[in-house]
Amino acid sequence: MASVTSLGLHQPTALRYAIQEQLLPENPPSSSYDWSITVDYTKDEEGEDELLVTKDAVIWSRGSVFRKCFGFKLEKEPIIQALLTYFPDSEVEADTQDNESRGKRDRFDNNEKPLSKALVVFLKTQAHVYFLDGTSHVVHMPFEVESACAAPQGVIIQRRQRTDTSLAASLRFPRVPHNSFISNLSPVSIRSSQQSTFTTETLGKPKALPLRLNGNFDNLWDTPEEKNDSQWPRLVALTDPLLELGLVVTQPDRSAKRKSNRASEKSPSFLDRAEEIVHIEEIPHHQASKRGKGKVVLAVTVNKEICMYTVWKLTYIHNEGPFINGRKVTKKTDRRRSSMQPGIPSGATTPLHPTFRESFGAPLPGKRSRKSEKFEKNDKTLANLETSLGIEKESGVTRRTSRRVSSMLARADLSASQDRTAFSEQPQISNHNTSRRDTSHGSHRGRVSGVSFTGVSNHGVNTLLEAPVDTLLEELRAGGDFEGFHSMGLDDHDFDGLTQEILFTKIHSIPIDNSNVRYSLSKQPARTQCKVFCLTGPESMDDDYNRQQVLIGIQDPMEKRLQLLTLHLQSKRSASESDRTAVTFGQLRKAQNVIDSCKIVDGEISMILVLSQSTEGQRELSIQAPWTQLTSITLPPKLSLANTRSLDYYGSLVNRDVGIRRAITPVIGEIAGLRHPKLRGIVDILDEDTQQHHQIRIQLQPTSPRVFKTLRALRSALPASSGERLIANWWEIITWLRQQDADIVDIEWSAVVIQIFSIFFALGVDEATLPAERTPKRRSRAFLRSSSGAQIDMSDWDAMNTYETPSSLTHPPWIENKAWQWIMEQDDSSLSMFRPSPERDDTSFLSSHTKYALAYISSSHGDAAYGADGYLPTSSSHDYLTRTRYAQDIFLALHLLLEEQKLDITSSHASSPGSVDLRAVLLQVARCLKWHEWVNSYELEMPLDWPEQQSESRDITMSLIPPEPAYWNVFEWIRTSLAHESPSALVPPIRSAMAYSIVPRTKMFEDLFRMLSWQSRTPIDFVEAMHQSGITPTILESLPEYVLVPLQDAIAQCQPAPPSTWSKELLNLVNRSDVGSILTRSSRLHIRSTNVLAPTHVASWDFNSLCQNVIDFNDGPSDDIAESDKQAVIRAIFKEDRRLDETKSMLNTTKPRIMRLDPLPDWTEAYYLEQQKDMVTRLANNTLSIPSGRALMNYGLRFPLLTQKFQINGFVLNCTVKPNNVTVGVDKSLFTEEKIAWAFFHSGVAGGLSISRQAKGIDTSWILYNKPGNDLSNRHAGFLLALGLNGHLKGVAKWVAFKYLTPKHTMTSIGLLLGLAASYIGTMDSLITRLLSVHVTRMLPRGAVELNLSPLTQTTGIMGIGLLYCNSQHRRMSEIMMSEIEHIEVEDDEEPLRTECYRLAAGFSLGFINLGKGTDLKGLHDMRITEKLLTLASATKKAEHVHILDRSTAASVVAIALIYMKSEDHIVARKIDVPDAPLQFDYIRPDILLLRTVAKHLILWSEIEPTHEWVRKNLPRRYHARLQPPVYPLDHPGRGPLNSTHLPFLTILAGLCWAIALRYAGSGNLKVRDLLLSYIRKYYGQCRHPNPKANFDDRTVQVTACMCLNVVALSCATVMAGTCDLEVLRYLRSLHSRNDPDTTYGSHMAIHMAMGALSLGCGTQTFNTSNLAIASLLVAFYPVFPDSVQDNKSHLQAFRHFWVLATDPRCLVTKDVATNAPVSIPVAIRLKNSTEEEGRMTPCLLPPLSDIQSVRTISPEFWNLELDFEAHPEYADAFKRSQALYLRRRPVSDSPFATTMLALGRQGGFGGLPADAASQPLEWLFDNVPTLNKLTHAERGIVLDRGIGGPDVSNSTVSAVDARLVLEDIVQSGNRDDLLGLKGLFEWEEWRAGKTQEEEKEREKEREKGKAKGNEDEMTDTDNERKEPHWSGEGWLRESIVEGLKGGVWLAGRE
Repeated sequence: MASVTSLGLHQPTALRYAIQEQLLPENPPSSSYDWSITVDYTKDEEGEDELLVTKDAVIWSRGSVFRKCFGFKLEKEPIIQALLTYFPDSEVEADTQDNESRGKRDRFDNNEKPLSKALVVFLKTQAHVYFLDGTSHVVHMPFEVESACAAPQGVIIQRRQRTDTSLAASLRFPRVPHNSFISNLSPVSIRSSQQSTFTTETLGKPKALPLRLNGNFDNLWDTPEEKNDSQWPRLVALTDPLLELGLVVTQPDRSAKRKSNRASEKSPSFLDRAEEIVHIEEIPHHQASKRGKGKVVLAVTVNKEICMYTVWKLTYIHNEGPFINGRKVTKKTDRRRSSMQPGIPSGATTPLHPTFRESFGAPLPGKRSRKSEKFEKNDKTLANLETSLGIEKESGVTRRTSRRVSSMLARADLSASQDRTAFSEQPQISNHNTSRRDTSHGSHRGRVSGVSFTGVSNHGVNTLLEAPVDTLLEELRAGGDFEGFHSMGLDDHDFDGLTQEILFTKIHSIPIDNSNVRYSLSKQPARTQCKVFCLTGPESMDDDYNRQQVLIGIQDPMEKRLQLLTLHLQSKRSASESDRTAVTFGQLRKAQNVIDSCKIVDGEISMILVLSQSTEGQRELSIQAPWTQLTSITLPPKLSLANTRSLDYYGSLVNRDVGIRRAITPVIGEIAGLRHPKLRGIVDILDEDTQQHHQIRIQLQPTSPRVFKTLRALRSALPASSGERLIANWWEIITWLRQQDADIVDIEWSAVVIQIFSIFFALGVDEATLPAERTPKRRSRAFLRSSSGAQIDMSDWDAMNTYETPSSLTHPPWIENKAWQWIMEQDDSSLSMFRPSPERDDTSFLSSHTKYALAYISSSHGDAAYGADGYLPTSSSHDYLTRTRYAQDIFLALHLLLEEQKLDITSSHASSPGSVDLRAVLLQVARCLKWHEWVNSYELEMPLDWPEQQSESRDITMSLIPPEPAYWNVFEWIRTSLAHESPSALVPPIRSAMAYSIVPRTKMFEDLFRMLSWQSRTPIDFVEAMHQSGITPTILESLPEYVLVPLQDAIAQCQPAPPSTWSKELLNLVNRSDVGSILTRSSRLHIRSTNVLAPTHVASWDFNSLCQNVIDFNDGPSDDIAESDKQAVIRAIFKEDRRLDETKSMLNTTKPRIMRLDPLPDWTEAYYLEQQKDMVTRLANNTLSIPSGRALMNYGLRFPLLTQKFQINGFVLNCTVKPNNVTVGVDKSLFTEEKIAWAFFHSGVAGGLSISRQAKGIDTSWILYNKPGNDLSNRHAGFLLALGLNGHLKGVAKWVAFKYLTPKHTMTSIGLLLGLAASYIGTMDSLITRLLSVHVTRMLPRGAVELNLSPLTQTTGIMGIGLLYCNSQHRRMSEIMMSEIEHIEVEDDEEPLRTECYRLAAGFSLGFINLGKGTDLKGLHDMRITEKLLTLASATKKAEHVHILDRSTAASVVAIALIYMKSEDHIVARKIDVPDAPLQFDYIRPDILLLRTVAKHLILWSEIEPTHEWVRKNLPRRYHARLQPPVYPLDHPGRGPLNSTHLPFLTILAGLCWAIALRYAGSGNLKVRDLLLSYIRKYYGQCRHPNPKANFDDRTVQVTACMCLNVVALSCATVMAGTCDLEVLRYLRSLHSRNDPDTTYGSHMAIHMAMGALSLGCGTQTFNTSNLAIASLLVAFYPVFPDSVQDNKSHLQAFRHFWVLATDPRCLVTKDVATNAPVSIPVAIRLKNSTEEEGRMTPCLLPPLSDIQSVRTISPEFWNLELDFEAHPEYADAFKRSQALYLRRRPVSDSPFATTMLALGRQGGFGGLPADAASQPLEWLFDNVPTLNKLTHAERGIVLDRGIGGPDVSNSTVSAVDARLVLEDIVQSGNRDDLLGLKGLFEWEEWRAGKTQEEEKEREKEREKGKAKGNEDEMTDTDNERKEPHWSGEGWLRESIVEGLKGGVWLAGRE
């Protein structure tokens, strides 16, 4: 039944390493280390993991290669155990779960969490978890670990019990009689009380009596200060290193439950504390696993006290989440335990009274510090007493003073006490009438909880009267009376914090039958004392009830006994039960005198290897299993002494060679045991004397896959009983052949052939036709080649032939290679060359094997199987029907196996033993059975040189001939089913259902045709049926081409537009895995980035341009791949022109500006110089305002290198003056750092905002690394604000804030406070609140000292509060803001704190806190906010306060605007609107009118319309005429010039423009743009040419018009944000170049901000219109701009950067998945509630995502994607993370249009490949290789272009070119099967042509219907991509190729 080979000595792989590293001494004894090998039987994992555990190190090796060493010397604790298990992988992100690339390492449990392998090392009180892929955790155990056992997920830990003490093992006291004066127990409770062990260890700690007793001596016998842990389970589970320990529970004992009426239903019931875990194994379950459900986990425990083994079924309890317990919601922490370092108690919690419940439903798992001082003293005195009594602290298991064992067992304390401890094991009584019952329902040492008392009677004393210690402490402290027993119910919620994670269900218990008492005395954990293994019965052994056998072997080495327990698994089909497999006990067998046993597994066969000893003391090895017969094993004659499997190098080659040859002769008496069973039947045998491990391999199944398949086919056709004996019979034949000394090349194949022949000969052979009796013997020959027994004569040509053409081959397989084809073409030589020479009287393979078969049947071995009483169904002992039926079945099964191999091109037909061999055998059988149709068909399929080989045995005939079944050919069947739609020709029926497992592909096609038979056969149906029948891309790759083409045709039709409902697997099948990529790619984007453009050797820079641009390079170096990606996208957006470069050069401050000043004739040289100086000084003002605009343009583009300082640019204020080209500098004294501080601040902001939000590593250390030396600078202050606005300050350490704020540098305080508030926006974070509060006088308590802070810092603080409490409607903060807005100062300061700027900040802040909540003010109604604000905004004020309250007007207007934004509240809108009476305009500032206009329209949001009509309608009536008609300028002569009475008109008009801009912010709407441009023109005309002789009235008009021009310019830019629109840019460029003395710094700033907004993020960002966005735009673009650099009167300049909060990354980028380069593709965007689609070219800005219904790409070059945001809302979130769509290139098609487009795209397209020959170095191949010469251009493209696939597409996918070349080759070869396949292909093409015509006719009908209805037919062309896939599209193979193949076949036929 097996063959055995020696694999040499087996030593731990890491042993040499351990010796070298001095972890072990030289030649260490095996007791000095622990060596274990883990093999995963249930997985496909080949590797085996090896652990070598020394005293303080664990070494992990895998696959005999050393991998890693883990040292634990520092922990100062011994290693208890190390094991490997699987844990949920915390590293796996949600979106990588579906990524298959994680390899075999991951498995998925039922809950579909990916599991990763991890090494767990248990020290005494901690567990170290190391995931093999890198992460590690430390888990502190609240007890001492005794041993552990790996479960399928996680590990089950067994804690050491307190009674395992080295002191007197069990000093037992008699029980106290119940009428004793001490006890107030009833007899019942005494009777049911638990047996206990009283040890002398406890004698040393007499309990100090409490001072106040409660009538009886409650605690006299208590173990003092020991927390009784009897309710603590012995076994706990760790299923995830990030979660708490879980409880292992069992189903409670029902009988006990019934009897105990006081049973506490709530308590979990645990296993008996004497149960020790021994083994856990996962059993694959046949029936269930077919439905994808089948895993049964069995566990074995041993109870030493009652001497029982118990088998349990283990199931995981799936809780809804880490916070939800199996029974009720409890608080469960989800923190990493590694953070809970020992020794740090974190804050004290009062020990609770047990009846008191915390609000969380369970006591918090806090780490308690000690509370009671008295208790501390008690501790010391007791300790002294202990030492004085001579009881050592370290004896046995150390103790610890009482602590409440809470839900988390106060880990810190436990680990902190220097004497770590496990829990005491004194059970406590709680059966008093008033109390509740003990938690344990399990049997505890023979005690059944409840009233009845059964089992062993224990005479022991109870440690009576132990009330929970916490309660006593509590009452001591409270000074109250003790309440004896009433509080002892153990529903103390002690376990509430722990989840019940594993449920043990008992299956069966068996006694140990010990002959000695070693168990109970042993110190070792039970797992080291017995050995357990599980065997799964083969599927064929399942009985009539479909029950699967599982065998559990328990080997007791001391007793030399093996107990075998048979279990039956049965699958239940109930839908309600989650656990569908029932496990029932079968029978128990015992075998004595078994020294050792183990399971050996070889492939599918598993057996028990037994080392037994006879009564005489002789030992023998045997393998056995209930389903096969016992076979004894003989060891090979020599056992090698070299480790043949090791990869280590041991010195020189000579030594190694000699070492390999060293061997010893094994003596079976010296075998001491069996160790380390592994896969493939490998096991170690332990030598008794030398203690060496000899590794042997016991082969249980054939090594040749062909032989294995053939045996499986035979087994599937036979009944189960004889099927299992088949392999045993095969081994018998091998043994018989070896005895015969037969001349055989491949003994495994020969044995199968003899077996097949024997099965048929058993039907009865006609004696007359038998050949001459002579079995061929092996001839003796001269030379020996090797020791393996194959003797070969080197000079014998015939002998070589026998080995080169084994079995039935007529020529060696290598002859069919191209290189040897010439031999085949020479007709005469090839056929005779390999034929045996005439002088050899040798017979052919078949005839010799026929003789062997006949000889074997007549031998004694064969008689048992095939003789008169044989067990095989064809033998004569069975009836006629059985014999004929099984003969047919066996033949058909082998035939189906042959046909199956035709469907797999990877199964090589030539190799031996191959399909030729099997076909020859079947041909021989068919001849014997006289099945003529089969004989003819087989003869046609044999090789061409076959018929000449005459077989002498052809005339053997059978005496019983079964009827001949119909011949069946797989290609014929596929042809008729595909082309004729007639699935009637089914697979020939074999009565055994098992037969399908041997022909998986045939089964797939049968399923496919069955599904297609009831469907309409559209391409979609076809592909879905393929998927359901189990066809995958890998299977497609190995199908023959003529079968593949129809399937690929259907795929090719579905590929362009797969239905959106398809699953991921279906998309993979049609090779469109890119469809779902938007959801998966984003998180791994940073890894994927490759070079942006393919490197070319064409120089893109010449010397001149390099030198010119050197400054540009310094200005913004490309730091990161992601950054260069961004740059590539930006280049792609603006590839048509240089608009972006123009904007960049205008917003540059690092180069001298160029200006022109032509001298007038009458100017002197000195005057000219003066004029130049003046001009340069004026221009410097312009330059200083640029950074605020540059911040917008460069927003979010950079990913800084963390190792370099971040460069923040300064200013170059010099100018080059033309025409003289002289450089003129400015007066340095005018521009010192103090005088232009804000300009530097803005420059810092611009630098910081260029850092992307996605940039990694912007943390405390990097920010401090960039902090300038000692003094804080304005630039760094701005930099901090920028980081905060982008959210990078959220992770900054809080001490950094104090470091920055302490010096009270105003600018730094402003930057940091605002930045922190923006980072924490809306969070109401308490620390940030405190930071802001100490900077605002109003926030300090009454009577606090005046703050010595600048008003600007306080303004910042006020605004920061608004951001921090954004949207919170916080009452207190709203009150503060309101009071600051309406505050009236008592005395007039020279510099009052509450300036307009301060109050405006308070107004904004109030608005942010209640943003858009005007209709729902919740708790603020009684504050009457609205009335107060409206009064301040629009009512008249008291004369004495008017100058103060005027500062509040703007604040109250913006507050109203923000609070009532988009509320459509007409009443508030009417009140805040500009007054109706023009007379009142004289009393209102013009800028307030502007604000009130904007406020009204923000409230009436939906009524804003971008039309001239709307603008006119909303102007006061008296100004209507000014806008009639719109084209005229504002001061049109017919209407008269503008004067100061028209200021309201100018500002109200600007306000209307701004309101429209906010409504359409970032929309890029051209209609809105044109409307706003028409008003820009009017203001522009007004401001461009100021009258130098203007009077004051004209000057006021001029100034107001300039302010309005700024607002309208910003409005235009807001609408067109990110588009770089040229029309707007022209106006802004003109305004940028202003240099007159009247233009203020603020005007320049506004225009530069407009330019920045227009090119926001260089075109990659835009604005959105959320409430927060509109509010922040209102703050940033507030219409009152500063007059000079340092001006903050009306509005703090730092607020100008709040636009960041309104940005929205909406730039859609399409990338080629293969190169990661951006590509330009047309996309169609459909908005909601719209039927039209808008076309754009990517990269492009999309409309707001909330308005988009779908986006789809339209590209002939790439596969198209559609993102349907309505159907898939999750796309929107994914899109926000990464705006990239990854597209896959289409394979080149041959349609002329596509080819032309492709060629054009390749030449000039962005990101494409250059089309010159140099880029395709393999072009020459096509011209020189004749077969490739006829490929079209498109086909050449497919062959060469690997860019089609991309990184995640296998490059081995079959292309149409491969198929074409193979099919053309087939026509030449003329093989019968291939020609049948081609016939099917031609018929399929005809079927498709017919379908196409039907579809055409249907379309014609539809068109006619459409025309009748008058619909135009234009949409059909554009929507061609979106139509249902039809058969009329281009096929996978071109029609011309198929026509060419038909011609070739026709010509071949003619020849």
